[in-house]
Amino acid sequence: MNRILPQVSTLGLLLLSLVGDASATAEYDYKPGELLVVKGGKSPDKKFCIVSGDPDKKGGFAGVYLMDAQTKEVLGELEDVATTLDTAPDAYRAHWSPDSKHVGITSRADRHWTGNAIYRIENRRPYPVDTPELLYHAVPAFCSLTKELGLIEEVGNFGDCDNPPCKVRQKSFYAEIVKWISPTRFVVKEVSQFQVRDRDPSASLGQYGEKLDQYGEKLEHQTDEPGDVYYFQFKAEGDCELLQGDKTRVVSTRPVKDQKTSE
Repeated sequence: MNRILPQVSTLGLLLLSLVGDASATAEYDYKPGELLVVKGGKSPDKKFCIVSGDPDKKGGFAGVYLMDAQTKEVLGELEDVATTLDTAPDAYRAHWSPDSKHVGITSRADRHWTGNAIYRIENRRPYPVDTPELLYHAVPAFCSLTKELGLIEEVGNFGDCDNPPCKVRQKSFYAEIVKWISPTRFVVKEVSQFQVRDRDPSASLGQYGEKLDQYGEKLEHQTDEPGDVYYFQFKAEGDCELLQGDKTRVVSTRPVKDQKTSE
Protein backbone atom coordinates (compact mmCIF):
# COMPACT_ATOMS: atom_id res chain seq x y z
CA MET A 1 0.00 0.00 0.00
CA ASN A 2 1.33 3.45 -0.88
CA ARG A 3 2.31 5.74 1.96
CA ILE A 4 2.97 9.49 2.11
CA LEU A 5 6.15 10.05 4.07
CA PRO A 6 6.20 12.63 6.84
CA GLN A 7 9.83 13.42 6.18
CA VAL A 8 12.56 12.65 3.69
CA SER A 9 16.10 13.62 4.59
CA THR A 10 18.92 14.19 2.14
CA LEU A 11 22.21 12.49 2.70
CA GLY A 12 24.86 14.45 4.52
CA LEU A 13 26.68 11.70 6.38
CA LEU A 14 30.33 10.89 6.80
CA LEU A 15 30.76 7.11 6.98
CA LEU A 16 34.42 6.76 7.87
CA SER A 17 34.02 3.19 9.06
CA LEU A 18 32.98 2.00 5.61
CA VAL A 19 35.79 3.40 3.50
CA GLY A 20 38.63 1.01 2.80
CA ASP A 21 37.59 -1.61 5.35
CA ALA A 22 35.84 -4.70 4.03
CA SER A 23 35.22 -5.93 7.59
CA ALA A 24 33.42 -2.75 8.68
CA THR A 25 29.65 -2.52 8.95
CA ALA A 26 28.09 0.77 7.81
CA GLU A 27 25.36 1.65 10.28
CA TYR A 28 22.90 4.50 10.73
CA ASP A 29 20.24 4.97 13.39
CA TYR A 30 17.06 6.05 11.58
CA LYS A 31 14.46 8.13 13.36
CA PRO A 32 10.81 7.03 13.01
CA GLY A 33 9.68 7.76 9.46
CA GLU A 34 13.14 8.86 8.30
CA LEU A 35 14.28 7.95 4.78
CA LEU A 36 17.62 8.88 3.21
CA VAL A 37 18.58 8.93 -0.46
CA VAL A 38 21.24 6.28 -1.17
CA LYS A 39 24.41 7.01 -3.11
CA GLY A 40 23.45 7.81 -6.72
CA GLY A 41 19.82 7.32 -5.78
CA LYS A 42 18.22 10.19 -7.73
CA SER A 43 17.01 9.25 -11.22
CA PRO A 44 18.25 11.31 -14.20
CA ASP A 45 14.73 12.59 -14.90
CA LYS A 46 14.42 13.60 -11.22
CA LYS A 47 11.11 11.73 -10.87
CA PHE A 48 12.33 8.92 -8.59
CA CYS A 49 14.73 8.21 -5.74
CA ILE A 50 16.13 5.08 -4.19
CA VAL A 51 15.95 5.50 -0.43
CA SER A 52 16.76 3.51 2.69
CA GLY A 53 15.24 3.75 6.12
CA ASP A 54 11.98 3.47 8.00
CA PRO A 55 8.73 4.20 6.13
CA ASP A 56 6.66 2.48 8.85
CA LYS A 57 7.58 5.12 11.47
CA LYS A 58 8.79 2.47 13.92
CA GLY A 59 12.39 3.66 14.04
CA GLY A 60 15.43 1.75 12.82
CA PHE A 61 16.26 0.32 9.41
CA ALA A 62 13.50 -1.47 7.48
CA GLY A 63 14.84 -1.75 3.92
CA VAL A 64 15.44 -0.06 0.57
CA TYR A 65 12.60 1.48 -1.44
CA LEU A 66 11.60 3.24 -4.65
CA MET A 67 10.16 6.67 -3.89
CA ASP A 68 8.44 9.38 -5.93
CA ALA A 69 10.88 12.29 -5.72
CA GLN A 70 8.13 14.89 -6.07
CA THR A 71 5.35 13.59 -3.81
CA LYS A 72 7.64 11.69 -1.38
CA GLU A 73 5.41 8.64 -1.75
CA VAL A 74 6.90 5.18 -1.23
CA LEU A 75 6.16 3.20 -4.40
CA GLY A 76 7.50 -0.19 -3.37
CA GLU A 77 10.14 -2.07 -1.43
CA LEU A 78 13.13 -3.38 -3.44
CA GLU A 79 13.18 -6.82 -1.88
CA ASP A 80 15.98 -8.24 -4.07
CA VAL A 81 18.46 -5.73 -2.65
CA ALA A 82 20.63 -7.33 0.05
CA THR A 83 19.97 -5.57 3.38
CA THR A 84 21.28 -8.07 5.93
CA LEU A 85 24.58 -6.34 6.77
CA ASP A 86 24.57 -2.55 6.34
CA THR A 87 21.99 0.07 7.29
CA ALA A 88 23.65 3.37 6.31
CA PRO A 89 22.49 4.90 2.99
CA ASP A 90 26.04 5.24 1.62
CA ALA A 91 26.36 1.45 1.77
CA TYR A 92 23.83 1.20 -1.07
CA ARG A 93 24.88 2.38 -4.54
CA ALA A 94 22.31 3.01 -7.27
CA HIS A 95 23.14 3.09 -10.99
CA TRP A 96 20.32 4.51 -13.12
CA SER A 97 19.94 3.99 -16.85
CA PRO A 98 20.02 7.28 -18.81
CA ASP A 99 16.28 7.08 -19.52
CA SER A 100 15.41 6.42 -15.85
CA LYS A 101 13.58 3.20 -16.76
CA HIS A 102 16.02 0.79 -15.07
CA VAL A 103 18.21 0.94 -12.01
CA GLY A 104 20.84 -1.34 -10.51
CA ILE A 105 21.49 -1.30 -6.76
CA THR A 106 24.67 -2.74 -5.27
CA SER A 107 24.86 -3.80 -1.62
CA ARG A 108 26.43 -6.33 0.71
CA ALA A 109 24.82 -9.50 1.96
CA ASP A 110 27.99 -10.25 3.92
CA ARG A 111 31.38 -8.63 4.45
CA HIS A 112 32.74 -10.55 1.47
CA TRP A 113 29.59 -10.86 -0.65
CA THR A 114 28.39 -7.86 -2.69
CA GLY A 115 25.44 -8.38 -5.01
CA ASN A 116 23.77 -6.39 -7.76
CA ALA A 117 19.98 -6.16 -8.09
CA ILE A 118 18.35 -4.64 -11.18
CA TYR A 119 14.83 -3.22 -11.44
CA ARG A 120 12.64 -1.99 -14.28
CA ILE A 121 10.56 1.06 -13.40
CA GLU A 122 7.18 1.26 -15.15
CA ASN A 123 3.92 2.94 -14.14
CA ARG A 124 5.62 4.08 -10.93
CA ARG A 125 6.30 0.51 -9.85
CA PRO A 126 9.55 -1.51 -9.54
CA TYR A 127 9.85 -4.91 -11.27
CA PRO A 128 12.88 -7.18 -10.65
CA VAL A 129 15.11 -8.03 -13.61
CA ASP A 130 17.39 -11.07 -13.90
CA THR A 131 20.98 -10.12 -13.15
CA PRO A 132 23.71 -11.32 -15.55
CA GLU A 133 26.58 -13.52 -14.34
CA LEU A 134 29.86 -13.02 -16.17
CA LEU A 135 31.58 -16.11 -14.78
CA TYR A 136 29.45 -18.56 -16.78
CA HIS A 137 29.97 -16.63 -20.01
CA ALA A 138 33.70 -15.95 -19.60
CA VAL A 139 35.04 -19.26 -18.24
CA PRO A 140 32.67 -22.15 -18.97
CA ALA A 141 35.53 -24.64 -18.53
CA PHE A 142 36.05 -23.47 -14.95
CA CYS A 143 32.31 -23.70 -14.27
CA SER A 144 32.37 -27.30 -15.51
CA LEU A 145 35.30 -27.98 -13.19
CA THR A 146 33.40 -26.62 -10.18
CA LYS A 147 30.50 -28.96 -11.00
CA GLU A 148 32.88 -31.91 -11.28
CA LEU A 149 34.68 -31.19 -8.00
CA GLY A 150 31.66 -29.86 -6.10
CA LEU A 151 31.14 -26.18 -5.23
CA ILE A 152 30.23 -24.66 -1.89
CA GLU A 153 29.61 -20.95 -1.44
CA GLU A 154 30.94 -19.62 1.84
CA VAL A 155 28.39 -16.81 1.73
CA GLY A 156 24.91 -16.67 0.27
CA ASN A 157 24.35 -20.44 0.29
CA PHE A 158 26.59 -21.35 3.18
CA GLY A 159 26.87 -25.04 3.99
CA ASP A 160 25.15 -26.27 0.83
CA CYS A 161 27.38 -28.43 -1.38
CA ASP A 162 26.15 -29.23 -4.88
CA ASN A 163 28.33 -32.34 -5.38
CA PRO A 164 29.94 -33.78 -2.19
CA PRO A 165 32.71 -33.97 -1.26
CA CYS A 166 33.12 -30.33 -2.25
CA LYS A 167 36.63 -29.36 -3.32
CA VAL A 168 35.81 -25.84 -4.54
CA ARG A 169 34.88 -23.02 -2.18
CA GLN A 170 33.78 -19.61 -3.37
CA LYS A 171 35.29 -17.28 -0.78
CA SER A 172 33.92 -13.96 -2.00
CA PHE A 173 31.79 -12.32 -4.67
CA TYR A 174 31.36 -8.79 -6.02
CA ALA A 175 29.21 -7.54 -8.90
CA GLU A 176 28.23 -3.99 -9.84
CA ILE A 177 27.07 -1.97 -12.83
CA VAL A 178 29.96 0.39 -13.56
CA LYS A 179 28.28 2.35 -16.33
CA TRP A 180 25.34 2.45 -18.76
CA ILE A 181 26.25 2.52 -22.46
CA SER A 182 22.67 3.16 -23.58
CA PRO A 183 19.15 2.77 -22.12
CA THR A 184 19.35 -0.99 -22.77
CA ARG A 185 23.07 -1.81 -22.47
CA PHE A 186 25.37 -1.60 -19.48
CA VAL A 187 28.79 -2.71 -18.23
CA VAL A 188 29.14 -4.99 -15.19
CA LYS A 189 32.28 -5.67 -13.19
CA GLU A 190 32.47 -9.03 -11.42
CA VAL A 191 35.14 -10.36 -9.04
CA SER A 192 35.16 -13.70 -7.19
CA GLN A 193 37.73 -15.59 -5.14
CA PHE A 194 37.91 -19.38 -5.04
CA GLN A 195 39.75 -22.09 -3.14
CA VAL A 196 40.29 -25.28 -5.18
CA ARG A 197 41.69 -28.54 -3.79
CA ASP A 198 43.77 -31.10 -5.70
CA ARG A 199 43.33 -29.53 -9.15
CA ASP A 200 45.11 -26.45 -10.53
CA PRO A 201 42.37 -24.45 -12.32
CA SER A 202 44.78 -22.09 -14.12
CA ALA A 203 44.06 -23.44 -17.61
CA SER A 204 40.27 -23.28 -17.14
CA LEU A 205 40.39 -19.65 -15.96
CA GLY A 206 42.89 -18.44 -18.59
CA GLN A 207 43.45 -14.68 -18.61
CA TYR A 208 40.51 -14.17 -16.26
CA GLY A 209 42.31 -15.90 -13.38
CA GLU A 210 44.96 -14.66 -10.99
CA LYS A 211 46.76 -16.81 -8.42
CA LEU A 212 46.49 -15.73 -4.79
CA ASP A 213 47.84 -16.88 -1.46
CA GLN A 214 45.49 -18.00 1.30
CA TYR A 215 45.19 -14.39 2.49
CA GLY A 216 43.99 -13.11 -0.89
CA GLU A 217 47.31 -11.59 -1.99
CA LYS A 218 48.85 -12.11 -5.42
CA LEU A 219 51.02 -15.21 -5.74
CA GLU A 220 53.44 -15.84 -8.57
CA HIS A 221 53.97 -19.59 -8.02
CA GLN A 222 52.29 -22.55 -6.38
CA THR A 223 53.45 -26.16 -6.25
CA ASP A 224 51.65 -28.97 -8.08
CA GLU A 225 51.97 -31.74 -5.52
CA PRO A 226 48.87 -33.84 -4.72
CA GLY A 227 46.75 -32.38 -1.97
CA ASP A 228 47.66 -28.79 -2.76
CA VAL A 229 45.14 -26.02 -2.25
CA TYR A 230 44.94 -23.38 -4.98
CA TYR A 231 43.60 -19.88 -4.41
CA PHE A 232 42.40 -17.91 -7.41
CA GLN A 233 40.64 -14.69 -8.25
CA PHE A 234 38.30 -14.29 -11.23
CA LYS A 235 38.00 -10.71 -12.45
CA ALA A 236 36.06 -9.53 -15.51
CA GLU A 237 34.05 -6.78 -17.08
CA GLY A 238 31.17 -7.54 -19.40
CA ASP A 239 28.86 -5.72 -21.77
CA CYS A 240 25.30 -6.77 -20.98
CA GLU A 241 21.93 -6.18 -22.60
CA LEU A 242 18.36 -5.92 -21.35
CA LEU A 243 15.89 -8.29 -23.03
CA GLN A 244 12.13 -8.63 -23.09
CA GLY A 245 10.50 -10.35 -20.15
CA ASP A 246 12.89 -8.74 -17.64
CA LYS A 247 15.77 -10.92 -18.79
CA THR A 248 19.37 -10.00 -19.51
CA ARG A 249 22.20 -11.48 -21.52
CA VAL A 250 25.97 -11.13 -21.48
CA VAL A 251 27.09 -9.84 -24.89
CA SER A 252 30.86 -10.00 -24.33
CA THR A 253 33.42 -10.20 -21.54
CA ARG A 254 37.04 -9.16 -21.09
CA PRO A 255 39.64 -9.77 -18.36
CA VAL A 256 40.38 -6.94 -15.94
CA LYS A 257 43.93 -6.50 -14.76
CA ASP A 258 45.13 -4.23 -11.99
CA GLN A 259 46.68 -1.10 -13.41
CA LYS A 260 50.24 -0.40 -12.37
CA THR A 261 50.71 3.01 -10.81
CA SER A 262 53.82 5.03 -11.52
CA GLU A 263 55.56 6.65 -8.62
